[in-house]
Amino acid sequence: MPVVMGLADRITVFNSGKILAEGTPGEIRANAEVQDAYLGATHG
Repeated sequence: MPVVMGLADRITVFNSGKILAEGTPGEIRANAEVQDAYLGATHG
């Protein structure tokens, strides 16, 4: 994931075959739905 965040201008995140989020690396990093899907609801 760090490589993608460093190289991409825009990112599309999929979860269960559906688009979960689209945006800049900063927007994706801050997106609570992405965090829950990839880190679990109890992260942080």
